[in-house]
Amino acid sequence: MTQTISRSTSQEVAELLVRYQNGQRSFPQSRLPYAFLRGADLRRADLQGSDLHGANLRYANLRYSNLAGADLRCADLRYADLEGACLEGANLSGSHYNHNTCFSPGFDPVAAGMQLFE
Repeated sequence: MTQTISRSTSQEVAELLVRYQNGQRSFPQSRLPYAFLRGADLRRADLQGSDLHGANLRYANLRYSNLAGADLRCADLRYADLEGACLEGANLSGSHYNHNTCFSPGFDPVAAGMQLFE
């Protein structure tokens, strides 16, 4: 028996973005593995406990978002804005960041298991 890797469909991602544009901000426990959210504006979104492993979040605006307990393993966070985001208990192991990724003061990406990738 082979195991298949679940990937987010473009329809699921589009639905989340439309709901966000319509003013909804609460998306806890969302299942968006490998989602293409490059450049997405998700400021102040509640994504607590969401599965975003492998997601492309390059250039995403996640300012003041709640990502507590989220699975962000191997996500691409280069150029992303995470200032003020709650990352408490988030799994950031193997996720990529660069010198243009914005974090809250005092956040240590290396201690969080992130990899510098220019």
